[in-house]
Amino acid sequence: MTQDIEQEIRAFIADELLDKADSGDVPQDMPLLGFLDSFGLMVLINFVEDRFEVTIANSEVTDENFRSVEALAGYVRNKSKPTEG
Repeated sequence: MTQDIEQEIRAFIADELLDKADSGDVPQDMPLLGFLDSFGLMVLINFVEDRFEVTIANSEVTDENFRSVEALAGYVRNKSKPTEG
């Protein structure tokens, strides 16, 4: 499932934020916070929230969660897990 999330995020970044047709043009280890400007980051966050039905708090927009596409996919996967209680 993480691979699917990662592929969708990479494809979105390539198509919508980099204007590239191939998600292979988005390096797996590309640091998202340093690469995307504030508008691009907001667009990415909106996409992730809408597509994967998660809410990303401002306090969760950190170097750890956005250090790469892989890290963001892992973060989304963890946010998507049902809470036990």
